[in-house]
Amino acid sequence: MVILIAAACLLLIAVPSWFHYEQKHAMGIARPVTVGDTSAPRRVLIATQHSAFKDTLVAGIIAYLRPRSVYVQVIDISGLPQVQENQWTAIVVLHTWQFGKPPSVVPAFIDRTRDRRKLVILTTSGSGHARLPGVDAISSASVDRDVPTRLMEIIPKLDGLLGQ
Repeated sequence: MVILIAAACLLLIAVPSWFHYEQKHAMGIARPVTVGDTSAPRRVLIATQHSAFKDTLVAGIIAYLRPRSVYVQVIDISGLPQVQENQWTAIVVLHTWQFGKPPSVVPAFIDRTRDRRKLVILTTSGSGHARLPGVDAISSASVDRDVPTRLMEIIPKLDGLLGQ
């Protein structure tokens, strides 16, 4: 009987905690956006997840690229399996690290990418240190005040890929 009461108490604590965590940290589906002329010779794909931090980063990247002759398309990371790498000059992937791993579409996409030099990857995690082994990526916690710093890491990589 004591074991049943202890198990019930544990469930009463664990279930609400789980739902709270999911509500606070779960990533939403990113809203698709396109900017610029589809026939532009330089093309940037941004695959992301919806969160305040990532949305602000995406807005900063778009604001930087808008005055240049660059076509930009934003998709949710769930669309990565359909992405044709050869259609893009640069591919930015912004994803979270939850429960000890990235979303499965991210490593699958990276593994099938022939030219990893065109990838700019930012991984967010609670610690700010998580990243896929052997993958050149920026790691960060999702701290709003760090957005300018993260943009200062992403933009030079994009400039190098876009020849700017």
